[in-house]
Amino acid sequence: ESIAPMSRARAGRALSQDIATEIPMRPGALVQPLLVAGLLLSLGSVNAQTVHPVSQTGFSFSPANITIDGGDTVRWIWSGGDHTVTEGPGPIPAGGEAFNSLLAGSVPVFAVKFDTKFLFENPRPGNVYPYYCIPHFAFNMLGTVTVVSPWFNDGFALAGTNGDPLLYGNGTLVAGSNAELVLENAMPNATVGLFISFASIPTPFKGGMLCTVPLDSLTIFPIGPSGSVTLPSVIPAGIPSGTPVYWQYAIQDAGAPKGVALSNCLRSVFP
Repeated sequence: ESIAPMSRARAGRALSQDIATEIPMRPGALVQPLLVAGLLLSLGSVNAQTVHPVSQTGFSFSPANITIDGGDTVRWIWSGGDHTVTEGPGPIPAGGEAFNSLLAGSVPVFAVKFDTKFLFENPRPGNVYPYYCIPHFAFNMLGTVTVVSPWFNDGFALAGTNGDPLLYGNGTLVAGSNAELVLENAMPNATVGLFISFASIPTPFKGGMLCTVPLDSLTIFPIGPSGSVTLPSVIPAGIPSGTPVYWQYAIQDAGAPKGVALSNCLRSVFP
């Protein structure tokens, strides 16, 4: 059931009260009710990312092994014969491939954008995506895509009406670059709380686990009928390399075990 506009302020106060009684906060931590519809307006976009061409030449990919930044796109380009670009160790698909496409005269170009949402929905150890050509596996027609990303999914999502809310970030987090925080699959028209911390001691909260403890910042605001929200930002200078920041949303949702759904815990590490 969506929260009517007249009840949003009350919903925000209730969520604040729950947090104040259940979650340890650092002295001076900021709690600010943010009821501004303009949050959904773009303040900037993530910097344009790079497209990496990979050519099919005979029975090989060139370059076969590449390392890219999160958000970059790999574009495979056909030159002759019938081939595939199939994620996994081979020699045949086992199901659950992150990508699997024909590369032939009928499909001369195949592209995959390795953004954070893709990485979270198709997790692989070390963000390494091996791939191969099915008919020419025996010819060692193999490759890998390794993705360097400052965003990590630490788990702890607690399902609501629409399942697990998904939280992810985009951008390299380099000083002066644009970045964005994206929440999807939340209850439409809900009141949400965005938790931020610089350390993580997972703590029970509303039947789930909150990773942003001790809490450093909390912002409460309503989201729209799409059940998603994007918060853009420009990365300031002076953040020490290796600094972790933990992010997690709480979403008021009658379909959750105790009326509050939780996104996954998102960890960002500044380069």
